[in-house]
Amino acid sequence: MGKYLDKYPLLLKTYRYLNKTLKSKPYQSETSKVRNVILPYCEGLGCDIGFGGDKIKKTNCLGIDLATPYAFTGQDKVDVTCDLFKEKIPFPDNTFDYVYSSHLIEDFDDTTKTLLEMSRVLKNNGNLIIVFPDQVKYEVSCKIKNQIPNGQHIHKDMGLQFMIKCLEKLNTYNISTKIIFSEDCNIDYNVIIVCKISK
Repeated sequence: MGKYLDKYPLLLKTYRYLNKTLKSKPYQSETSKVRNVILPYCEGLGCDIGFGGDKIKKTNCLGIDLATPYAFTGQDKVDVTCDLFKEKIPFPDNTFDYVYSSHLIEDFDDTTKTLLEMSRVLKNNGNLIIVFPDQVKYEVSCKIKNQIPNGQHIHKDMGLQFMIKCLEKLNTYNISTKIIFSEDCNIDYNVIIVCKISK
């Protein structure tokens, strides 16, 4: 579980109850909102990390998630079990043509380290595709909808500029990132970045 839930047992118990209750009905994934924009960048063999039941593509795409994902957004099964908070992605370097992840990266303390791990399993010149919330706009949206914001989100300044700075830090690991597409909250509070990763 996330950093905050582990610290507060009552919150964790409530979260597990609500999670179990909500899992009886899938809810719309953020991936479903951006799929048509993203699909042109998902060619070849890919993976969707933290997909929660709705993989970006249904063929040639491995769904990597917890054995029981905490999101319930569809019926796609977990192909490969991995807890990225504790483990490396269980594939060798240079495996995938694209790596896609939606609404997961904002849950990590060290964003650059997580980007580095995702880049590791990408082939040279592969596409790293990340979708994440602009935190400020996300919180405004939650307030308007009378919803409780996701407590797993770590960074209050998460957004396009935050992520660009984290991607630039990959240069210190001899990984070059070239943004070939980005969209800043044209679809709800979603930020989309597609990077060509060169090693």
